[in-house]
Amino acid sequence: MNKLEKAFHKILYMKILFSVLYAFLGLIIILYSEMTNKVVGICIGTSFMISGLLSIFSFIEKNKIKFFHYNFIFGILSLIMGVFIMLNPLSILNVLNISLGIWLMIESIHKAVYFVNLKKENSKIAKIFLASSALCFFLGIMIIFNPFRSLLITKTIGIFILLYNILTINDLFLLKKRTKTLAKILES
Repeated sequence: MNKLEKAFHKILYMKILFSVLYAFLGLIIILYSEMTNKVVGICIGTSFMISGLLSIFSFIEKNKIKFFHYNFIFGILSLIMGVFIMLNPLSILNVLNISLGIWLMIESIHKAVYFVNLKKENSKIAKIFLASSALCFFLGIMIIFNPFRSLLITKTIGIFILLYNILTINDLFLLKKRTKTLAKILES
């Protein structure tokens, strides 16, 4: 095994490890969706509240400096936003939904690039990457335009995270089996 193949294997093992961890995270989100909503809401709400308190403190300490004059207003707004998010954790989930959907669509493009490169080499697994890319794109669209009730948002996100990572693990094992062929592609 040459240096490039070793580096390729190392990268694949790291990606597999992270995919397994994210699949586990998806499973936790599915099983404990109500707790997940509260934890996310509390974490994000707390960060807004801390930011607000810091802005108010900087206004009080530095109110003679024009640069900090608006910190009081931003601090109050951040505090209000933090309390709102903590009391309504589902409100932040819509933003997270859109972000996750966009990320899945970007990942589908990433898989499509793998498809194109594998197709050039007439690889037998190229079609699997095309299917994986299409499925990831579909999952991204489904999350963005979530047709499910708001109470199911968290479980839906967990299911999509789990499915995406199962697909990714499958893709990575397919790539691992063809390391020598892919090393030749990377060298050219």
